[in-house]
Amino acid sequence: MDSQLQEAAFRMYLIGPFAIADPSGKLLTPKSQKSQAILAMLALSLRGSRSRVWLRDKLWSDRPEDQASASLRQALLDIRKCLGDARDILVADKYTVSLRMDRIRLDIDEILTGSHTAGDDELAAEHFLEGVDVRDPEFEEWLTLERQVWQRRYDEGQLQQKFEPKLELAREHREPTPLVPWTAINPGKDSGGTANGLSDDAAVGHSGNVSSRQWVVAILPSRIAGQSENGPILASEITSLIAKSLVEGTDIRVSDFSFGGGPWANSPNDNQLGSQLATPIGIQLELTLSSQTVLVVVSILRLADYSLIWKDSCIADRRLLERGESNQLHALINHLIDEVHGCFLFRAEGGKMEHEITMIEAVNAVFRLSREDLDRAERILHNIAADRPSSSVYAWLAFIRTFRVGQRFNAYDSTIVEEAQFYARKALELDANNSIALALVGHVHSFLFCEYDYAAGLFERAIRLNPAQPLGWDLYSMLHCYAGQPEKAMAMANWVQNLGFYSAHKYYFDTTKCISAALAGDHAAAISAGEEALRMRPDFNSLLRYLAASHAHRDEMEMARKYVERLEIVEPNFSIESLQDNRYPLLKTGGGKMLIAGLTKAGVKLR
Repeated sequence: MDSQLQEAAFRMYLIGPFAIADPSGKLLTPKSQKSQAILAMLALSLRGSRSRVWLRDKLWSDRPEDQASASLRQALLDIRKCLGDARDILVADKYTVSLRMDRIRLDIDEILTGSHTAGDDELAAEHFLEGVDVRDPEFEEWLTLERQVWQRRYDEGQLQQKFEPKLELAREHREPTPLVPWTAINPGKDSGGTANGLSDDAAVGHSGNVSSRQWVVAILPSRIAGQSENGPILASEITSLIAKSLVEGTDIRVSDFSFGGGPWANSPNDNQLGSQLATPIGIQLELTLSSQTVLVVVSILRLADYSLIWKDSCIADRRLLERGESNQLHALINHLIDEVHGCFLFRAEGGKMEHEITMIEAVNAVFRLSREDLDRAERILHNIAADRPSSSVYAWLAFIRTFRVGQRFNAYDSTIVEEAQFYARKALELDANNSIALALVGHVHSFLFCEYDYAAGLFERAIRLNPAQPLGWDLYSMLHCYAGQPEKAMAMANWVQNLGFYSAHKYYFDTTKCISAALAGDHAAAISAGEEALRMRPDFNSLLRYLAASHAHRDEMEMARKYVERLEIVEPNFSIESLQDNRYPLLKTGGGKMLIAGLTKAGVKLR
């Protein structure tokens, strides 16, 4: 920032009594404590922005929604009145309230960067927002946390950083990935590296950054037989759902040739298909229609020689399909998507499996759950965001924050919250119709922010857009757990288990069934689902918690203590207090109290 811009900036003081002044030094500070609190909370957020819901919950948590909304509107009018001609630095729309942070300088920034005046070195936590007394328990909790974060940052001597790192995703210069013929990027070039033309250094640089790739799938012309009057319409609807499920959640691209055109217009069996498109595989749909039923067959083909890689089928009720009810096909479609992901993650060449670094791999790393895997997933996602930002990549970055808090890798503090909020907002800005992004952002708002009404709207939209996607149903099931409706959660979890039966992340869906069943008091079902999930993730702490509690409720104390011992190895400092301190959202529900009672009975220490 040059000196001229600095001179024109407004100044906000967060150390000592709150104040805001214009470039000439004239104070514009609102008299209302809550108006001051709004300005401070906006200034301390990652992008100077907060949702109206979040502000209402922090300042008017004891009031009904309509009263809280009216109070927030009145406070914003008060702020604008005090700002006068500078009121344009406050921006508000239907959902969010923001400050123009490019026009505001914070005193804490100057302290942390070392540009403060002499004598400020003695500032302590109690001087942060001195005198702001809103008397709302939610705000007091926020203020206590912010003071702790400020003191920690200050004590650790991170003077080169701002209070809230802005996490800009720098666009790095990198050479095109030399893959032939597996991607459309840089076709026709071979670097002479690994078996697929990618050297180890290209895959993972010396700095630890991971290069990203983007795969392409071809949807071939559909084959329709039998009583096929409505066959083309049904085929079009099914292939559209397949394409949507392929694209959402990862950065796979689809070339749709399902109704002619392109290389397959004249010769669908042409052996030149693989060389005409820079993609290794195609998907073909076959429908055989009778008066009552439709035999649906989906195949994955290797385009180089048109050989079969995978094939599966199901029989559906024709009348239901013609009414647009595709539920019968959702499990088959998900099985297909999982197989496509497998084709791209690994490929056999000369007996050697070549591991591919893609957004699919980032998602798989997320669900491996370890701290190292989450770090790796973030590196891949940040690199992809720098090359080709998308709704999916930002939604996964937001979703990772829920795992970091849930696994207790990171404290629930302002940094993790602001990062999650920024990535979630960015995801919806880029595409508000991506069902995976909607579901992931919905989970962020339900798990981290406890904004259940808003999150429910996102889940409902996600499911309407793509009812075949199991993740939306699964995370919606968890919202019902948090909101104290475990029976509804369990019904959804049962459906998810059917949809995701072949998924590489099946354990995650089984975990939701375990949690919802335990909260509903069906401990036998919880144990069955939990032990199934544990086969894939033997160190998953959430599973160990619920299995210990459910066995204790069934008076199976030997098994309960066994799971507590395993939990103590995985999570050495686990206690009832640590679970409560981490703001696990369902603890105040009836099911949550049952969980705590079961853990206590199983021998989990209180603190």
